[in-house]
Amino acid sequence: MEKIVKEAKKRVKETEKLMKKMEKLRKKRMKEMEKQMEKLMIEIEKLKKRGDIEGLIEMLKDNDEFVRWGAAKALGEIGDSRVVEPLIEALKDDDELVRSSAAEALGKIGDSRAVEPLIEALDDADADVIVQIKAAEALHKIGNERANEALKHEWVIGRLIRALREDSRWLVRSNAAEVLGKIGGERAVEPLIRALEDSDEDVRRKAAEALGEIGDERAVKPLTGALKDSNESVREKAAEALEKIAKRD
Repeated sequence: MEKIVKEAKKRVKETEKLMKKMEKLRKKRMKEMEKQMEKLMIEIEKLKKRGDIEGLIEMLKDNDEFVRWGAAKALGEIGDSRVVEPLIEALKDDDELVRSSAAEALGKIGDSRAVEPLIEALDDADADVIVQIKAAEALHKIGNERANEALKHEWVIGRLIRALREDSRWLVRSNAAEVLGKIGGERAVEPLIRALEDSDEDVRRKAAEALGEIGDERAVKPLTGALKDSNESVREKAAEALEKIAKRD
């Protein structure tokens, strides 16, 4: 029995040692990735400042998804109509962050050529919800008749509400809250009120802001409660939202 206990203790120590080694390796790799990302963003920023559209478009074909994501983001900020077609193509990228970045960029540019591809991205049931959220936001920004028609479907709002309620990623919930403030209407009020109690402060802040955009009086009491939130930015957005609702009366 004593031998078994000693062997067990030995294995526990070996496991602990291995776990520490793995954690050290993970941290090292994370630092290396952060350095690479920093270098990458500096390079992309240089291309953006130079207005090197061709260079950024070429980056959309890079093997590294972070390069493609950064290129799509930069192209959206440049806003040249020549980048629309490459960004539409990027909506078919294998990586959901690249696709969501491309959708966001197309919304910033506001070219009507992007409407149908964005509707396809919105309708893709297999797509990650962050892509659908960014596609919905982009269609709202473009705002022509076809784009607005696509956003009227009940399932679109339902998908955003489900993401706000159920997604484990705070960034997804935050984005869902923001877009619901723009297109959700009365149906989004109760889910956004519940989101004022989200564990993440950014989600709570976006929910308060969204309720102010919608302007429904049902939000007055919950927003008044949010004035006591532990986070200053949430309290500020709650106050701003209450002011907006009061002005609509």
